Amino acid sequence: MKRTIGLLIMILLLMFGSGRAADTARRPNIVFITADDMNFDSSDVYGGPIKNLTPNLDRLAADGMRFHYAYSTVAVCQPVREIMHTGLYPHRNGAMGFFPLKPEVRTLNQQLHDAGYLISMFGKNPHYQPAENFCVDYAETRISRSPSQLAAATKKFLTMARDKKRPFFHHVNCTDPHRPFIGANGPDDLAGGDPPSRWIKPEEVVGVPGFLENLPLVRRELAQYFTNVRRLDDCVGAVLKALKDEGANENTLVMFYGGDHGMSFPFAKSNDYENSSRGALILRWPGVIKPGGVDRDHLVSTLDFTPTLLDATGLPAIPDIDGRSFLPAMNGGKMRGWDRVFTFYNQTSGRLWLLMRCIRTKDRSYIWNAWSDGKMQYRAENMGGLTWKAMLAAAETHPAIKARADFYLYRVPEEFYDMTQDRFERHNLIKDPSRQAEIESFRKELRTLMQRTGDPLAEAFAHRDKPEFLAAAKQKLMEEYERPPKGKNKAKKAAAKAGKTSSAAEDEKKLIAFILPKAIVATEPVTLRIAHHFADKNREQAITVTMLAGAGKARLERKVVKAKGDGEIEVTFSVPAEQSGKAIKFAAFVGEDFKKTPLHIQSAPLTVK
Repeated sequence: MKRTIGLLIMILLLMFGSGRAADTARRPNIVFITADDMNFDSSDVYGGPIKNLTPNLDRLAADGMRFHYAYSTVAVCQPVREIMHTGLYPHRNGAMGFFPLKPEVRTLNQQLHDAGYLISMFGKNPHYQPAENFCVDYAETRISRSPSQLAAATKKFLTMARDKKRPFFHHVNCTDPHRPFIGANGPDDLAGGDPPSRWIKPEEVVGVPGFLENLPLVRRELAQYFTNVRRLDDCVGAVLKALKDEGANENTLVMFYGGDHGMSFPFAKSNDYENSSRGALILRWPGVIKPGGVDRDHLVSTLDFTPTLLDATGLPAIPDIDGRSFLPAMNGGKMRGWDRVFTFYNQTSGRLWLLMRCIRTKDRSYIWNAWSDGKMQYRAENMGGLTWKAMLAAAETHPAIKARADFYLYRVPEEFYDMTQDRFERHNLIKDPSRQAEIESFRKELRTLMQRTGDPLAEAFAHRDKPEFLAAAKQKLMEEYERPPKGKNKAKKAAAKAGKTSSAAEDEKKLIAFILPKAIVATEPVTLRIAHHFADKNREQAITVTMLAGAGKARLERKVVKAKGDGEIEVTFSVPAEQSGKAIKFAAFVGEDFKKTPLHIQSAPLTVK
């Protein structure tokens, strides 16, 4: 009898085990490819201005379908990537800036991992934190600007999955077209990657995006940007060819999103405009998605990626998340309630709080710039290239460009656009008497969403006419997410040892101070913040900033920036590939003549990943 019972138990276990194995085998594989800082309309298939620029993305769209209206919930790198993998608004998952997820937040990767998926991550790895929540089985960190290396690593990963007889989630984060741009530092400059299959010349850029100014230097920088877009397309093609070569096309859902947000130019990345948030979303799934489809009915967002991918695999949804599955739309279905999206902005990569909220439909946008008070100036990485410099130079003789540049620096608390006639959001209608009922409706809807999801700015938005509410909310945010600067006592001791009085040492020390980046990755830009406190608030002062190799004095790059009064300024450097695994440090002094400077500061060596 005991033997019979034992045999029965064994049979049941085998049946259950084989059922699970069969179920795992039937689940679709996923290839998820992201671009970095790519405008939605940069590719041919989305109406890009450079013909035959993106043959691989065009082919992917022809073999699958694309969403005409797809949006990034936050238009900056780490926060939006963490949103893609959690389906939660930034104030719910902890991604209010370049911060790790809250410990209790569950990710798409954890859900896939527990179901038996083998998981890769190629590129942008430091932007997915904490690392243990992303369950990566095979990682590559420095190959995301190299089509050949991406192809080889993809084949290696697919072989691992085949040998282990497991479905796979292949996550490829291409760094292009993020700055630095190819050719920005000379004709032989490859910006840390392989040569592209095509170089775009400035004369090929016959027009510029409508949110920018048509100036020679802008066209020159756009040519560099589009050359990076071409290499991004090369990378996509290399990954997809490897997938085909390994016989893994069937039963594999491919999803491309480009970029993680808009291009790194003024009025795009790190804002809440359409060209900040809108992305190109392309999906291919043989036998499931009808080739050549275009969805123009639904507004989807990065908030919806996790629930959609879990729905596609047949796995349980993560409870209590904000995103929804758009799987029915991938099959040509119609869904109600997908006619608007909400986007957010909180903190720059340089740790500057620039709080913004937006509600957006196909043809309307309402933006609340909580930071705009008529005094504070906007500063972000998108102002670091030729385009912003060209705007400032042109502003000296063109009143319209000066007004545009001044608006970018200071904004106004509220913006409202009718994009049926103003697609590039240049004409703010917030004071138009005929629009007030419509504007109030958008305000009410945004306020309801903020309150329902526990946005820390909800009360400040409800009391926009009372600055004390915003001040209290911002103070609470800083207390929760910011840490006091390190080494304060050490600086005092060093000053005392040098024979300076405490007050004199403090005054001198406060002229400039570093706010160091949390992570530095080879071949990727790194943004350093410098807090400055100059007594003369009307006179610009130069700050010379240098990035040095290792613990020595070998100069990698030097820049001079200008600042006045109290505030913070950002400086972005390009980290050479050869510094990977080594150290760099930063040095800065007030002025441009080291012999006459009142203060020189230097950071400790920082390890490059």
